Amino acid sequence: MCARPVSERPFLRVLVTGSTTWDNPETIRRALSQLPPHSVIVTGDTPGADACAIAVATGLGLTVQRMKKNRADQRAFPGEAWRGLNERMLATGIDLVLAFHADYGQPGCARGTVHMVELAGKSGTEVRIFRT
Repeated sequence: MCARPVSERPFLRVLVTGSTTWDNPETIRRALSQLPPHSVIVTGDTPGADACAIAVATGLGLTVQRMKKNRADQRAFPGEAWRGLNERMLATGIDLVLAFHADYGQPGCARGTVHMVELAGKSGTEVRIFRT
């Protein structure tokens, strides 16, 4: 049986990732507004894109699953617990990753966002990147 394209599913589990300094809620609003009703937004616990996604998704009536770094993440990735969080968020059954980072693609920038995009690519999960 073939999987339906993401756009045809009745709801999605969507992971939002991005810059901790992201300050453009309208871009996130446009992206989340295009999701099917009852979609679930999975995101982390940082300011910027994560916090913006939580506020926008809540305003749109979407369910939000907010995840935090934990001790296991810190032990597995000393000084980079976000790597463990990224892995755990993706492992919750994500259909689509939305990445919001103005510096995505610039050398030495957007390490956490790049990490998530790479993880999603390896798992075959669709990714959409927003730079503005």
